[in-house]
Amino acid sequence: MYLALAVAGFRTEASFRAQFWFLLLSGVLNVVARVSIWQSVFQHGTGSADISLPQMVTYAILGATVFSTWEASQLVREMGADIRSGNVVSHLMRPASYPVSLMARLIGGRAHETLLIGLPVAVVMGAVYGFQPPASLGHALLFALSVALSLFLLFTLATAVATIGFWVMDTLALDWFLRGTLALFSGGLVPLWFYPDGVANAVHHLPFAWIAFYPLAIYLGQLDLMESVVTLLYGLGWAVASAGLLALLWRAACRRMVVQGG
Repeated sequence: MYLALAVAGFRTEASFRAQFWFLLLSGVLNVVARVSIWQSVFQHGTGSADISLPQMVTYAILGATVFSTWEASQLVREMGADIRSGNVVSHLMRPASYPVSLMARLIGGRAHETLLIGLPVAVVMGAVYGFQPPASLGHALLFALSVALSLFLLFTLATAVATIGFWVMDTLALDWFLRGTLALFSGGLVPLWFYPDGVANAVHHLPFAWIAFYPLAIYLGQLDLMESVVTLLYGLGWAVASAGLLALLWRAACRRMVVQGG
């Protein structure tokens, strides 16, 4: 059932042809902007000793294409709309879990964006600016696992935030909170190497770092294979914790709906 929902999400996104071209253009402009900024930073001697300019270009291209986080905000908005309209009740009457169904459908949309927009943009812009391959075959395999972990963390954390909408009703503030948190702590825009030491030491241990920073650090070989495995296991622990948090919040939200509905 959930696979069918993911396929439906993929097909839904594929049906909007005008949106496809707009997203393709937006992806190109996003990469150009990010790469231009980092080229300027390194040319003025304010780069980081932890990473070279070619590596940072690759980081920027992958961050702007593969690790886009727009679906997280879309999930918050869609769940918020269902809560305000009361449609969430009809979803609860179905034999499938509502949070998992919503995540499956949006993962299908994410697959469409990554395969038909993100990867073509990455290939073209990589040919223009230069693109480094994974540090090794082992790093490539661990990177693939880290992408799956990234998706799971992104959607479970976003769904947990969206579930708070049962108490606050208006999810606009939650949407902005999630956007700001991901932009600041995931490392998708600015790698944690550029953060002040005190801030970086804290952010390195937050689950958001596994959404973009650690997968890209693994890809570039900034972590050796053993460090990469340990990092993935640490991230797996956060995945279990985020799933547990979502389960607790959803159970409390369902009890709240029963009380309000009599």
